[in-house]
Amino acid sequence: MMEYDLSLILISKKAYRKKLALMPIGEKLLLIEKMRERDLTIAKSRSDLAEKLMSRHERADKGGSHQY
Repeated sequence: MMEYDLSLILISKKAYRKKLALMPIGEKLLLIEKMRERDLTIAKSRSDLAEKLMSRHERADKGGSHQY
């Protein structure tokens, strides 16, 4: 099991926040856009997985394939 050093995490967060504060607004907007694209990719992946699982569940209910 991994152990985390909270003090190091807090120091790292503070340093990153300072870096972000000093970053030009254009770069911040690019970061936001990249995060939005990543969020959409993750959401689509989850949706695709949910559809796949539901399809399998429906087939199983009808006596179809039980492949997972």
